[in-house]
Amino acid sequence: MKHLTIGTAGHVDHGKTALIRALTGQETDRLPEEKARGISIDIGFAQFMLPSGRRAGVVDVPGHERFVKNMLAGVTGIDLVLLVVAADEGVMPQTIEHLNILRLLEVKKGLVVLTKKDLVDPDWLELVREDVRGALKGTFLEKAPALSVSSVTGEGLPELRETLDLMLAQTEARDSSAFPRLPIDRVFISPGFGTVVTGTLAAGIIGVDQRIEILPQGLEVRVRGLQVHGEKVDQAEAGQRVAVNLVGVEKSDLRRGNVLTQPGALTPTQALAGLLSMVPGDFPRLKTGARVHLHTGTAEVLARVVLLDREEIGPGDQGYALFRTEEPVVAGRRDRFIIRSYSPMHTVGGGIVIEPHARYRRFNPQSLEELRTKERGTPEELVASALASLKGTAGPGDLVGAVSLPVDSIRQELIALAARGEVIELAPDLYIHRRSVLSFQAEVESFFEDYYRGHPLRWGAPREELRKRLLPKADPKAFNALLAVMIAKGLIQTERDRVAPGGRRIEFTPAQAKFREQLVERIRLGGFSPPSVREAKEGIEVKGTPTEEILASLIEEGILVKITDDFCLHRDYFEKSRHLVIEFFKEKSTLSMAEFRDLLGTSRKYAVPLLEYLDSTKVTRRVGDDRIRV
Repeated sequence: MKHLTIGTAGHVDHGKTALIRALTGQETDRLPEEKARGISIDIGFAQFMLPSGRRAGVVDVPGHERFVKNMLAGVTGIDLVLLVVAADEGVMPQTIEHLNILRLLEVKKGLVVLTKKDLVDPDWLELVREDVRGALKGTFLEKAPALSVSSVTGEGLPELRETLDLMLAQTEARDSSAFPRLPIDRVFISPGFGTVVTGTLAAGIIGVDQRIEILPQGLEVRVRGLQVHGEKVDQAEAGQRVAVNLVGVEKSDLRRGNVLTQPGALTPTQALAGLLSMVPGDFPRLKTGARVHLHTGTAEVLARVVLLDREEIGPGDQGYALFRTEEPVVAGRRDRFIIRSYSPMHTVGGGIVIEPHARYRRFNPQSLEELRTKERGTPEELVASALASLKGTAGPGDLVGAVSLPVDSIRQELIALAARGEVIELAPDLYIHRRSVLSFQAEVESFFEDYYRGHPLRWGAPREELRKRLLPKADPKAFNALLAVMIAKGLIQTERDRVAPGGRRIEFTPAQAKFREQLVERIRLGGFSPPSVREAKEGIEVKGTPTEEILASLIEEGILVKITDDFCLHRDYFEKSRHLVIEFFKEKSTLSMAEFRDLLGTSRKYAVPLLEYLDSTKVTRRVGDDRIRV
């Protein structure tokens, strides 16, 4: 079943709320101030039972210019709009502003309702109808039905109901296969239940007991209960007006503009880029750096405009822009946005989000070309671009927020890209863009150049040092998979915990080789009680070569085992100590320090650090004052 939502739009006091009351029998003005003043201040909600038995949600919005920000929150997620024009007044300023907002939000369907038909004669009604037609020329409502009604007498309402029913039957349903996303438009406390939020579910499905995330705060909560059209349900689907009872969050933690979604699907941003379309009109040109009110979803934030391809933009123009927001906002690719001037406030433009996390430079050809590609690209191109922009590894789920596609669709695009060699599959559901691999290879080469300048006699660098320097946020599994690609190409080689360029070998000078031999022999002859490193090096210095580097090369090769900074064992004696301990545990369950000392025939000076080293290498484990076998 399709789940659809109807919204209203139009100038203040043109009869929007009265029309919804006449159609549905429900009152959408709920605030005492609204009832006292006789005008809508905030958005109101109702449900509409159509002649076919189909039910639709209704969002009634205020028409006063002071409450346009509430109107913007209300029309988010509607499938069809009723543009209401009073027959006794005709087109008014907020009629035009609301119409511009609907165009910028890409609302595709609607009809015109001329209200207060009972207050005018037929000739005047026809003049108003022509006035409206002129205002709608060139818009999505240019050829829409225009019906005249009276909310007082009921005249025209049956025809309006039938027309709405027919239009909604021909309206495409929203995508329930995408990740769930509900922009919150109301937060309140329900006695006995706790915190409740409402909104129109823009995509996906939400179920009872589901874990969800509230952004931009990053709060993970649980769905206790759901209501659609005032009835309890186990799950809500895209297109429905939903009330969600939440567990794990207080009312004071939430506000209109927050987004309820799948954990990890979206990330808040303070820099988003898009294609900005300015509305026609007589208002000043917008200059780069201007402060504006940015509306997206049900959120409103202040932002600075950074025009990427020009210094200023005028009415009716179009261009690429980046918005730096003063607080985090949640946006996905292809979301719509509206901007209003800072003061006095009026709608000046809007458009489509192309990159929710933007890092573009002004007048930069590469940045502009990337924006054009993302704006017009196919799903495959978008997935490839999103993966390339990460400059690292990612799985299908990591790209959801960037491309606004279901995980399964992203997975299929990645498989197709991998088949053509555009991306590389490092492991199941783990990919990297070909350009990122080339970039990583260049970074690895640069890393080794720097490393060997300081450590010329080392064979390789510690694997973990390479990861922390180049991909500090990468999962070790992803990093190892990336290294495997380079190993397969012969670009690097690995041994134990070390990584080196492919084909690297170290050639020692005769003096360096002699130093190595003498140092190793002195430590080997010491057995389990060798001389300290400092003592072993005495009298055999090598001119022009830091002996620390030669010692490090011996440790790296495993010829010497570094127990402490000044205590090394020859590998033969280290392996013998391990063997003696293992054999000891075949007879006894615990090993004391004194027993270990006697086992090796050494002193406590050497036994203590060596046994602690065996602890660290998981040969033994300390329990109280004794050791047990790991």
